[in-house]
Amino acid sequence: MPSNCQLLLFIILILVPKSIFLELSLASSGETLVSDWRPIKNLSDTKVVDAAKFAVARHNFEAKTRLIFDDLVDGEVKSHSGTDYNLTIAARDDGDTDYDDTPRIYVAIVSHRQFQEFMRLDSFRGPV
Repeated sequence: MPSNCQLLLFIILILVPKSIFLELSLASSGETLVSDWRPIKNLSDTKVVDAAKFAVARHNFEAKTRLIFDDLVDGEVKSHSGTDYNLTIAARDDGDTDYDDTPRIYVAIVSHRQFQEFMRLDSFRGPV
């Protein structure tokens, strides 16, 4: 009768290579894995625009800035247990003393868990 260590080693040697092979075969066939970022086709979708506006408002709150949302320039989405947005946002800095009304580009990642009615700003960079 095999020991627990032998059984565990057997399982690792059988299952791990199969999962690696499956991921490699999906990647080489051009199929999208569930965790891959996909371009957002409709940038005017209210859910996406709301996520961008949330990102600016939350950044303003956390960083004590006065950015004004101007436009959603580009974006990607990733779905898993919720939705993650990787957004390129144009915003104007109302708190800038040399305020020239020129929008600057910022990049934000927002996590949205719709079933929990929860949105979180994971990162905000810029101007880039």
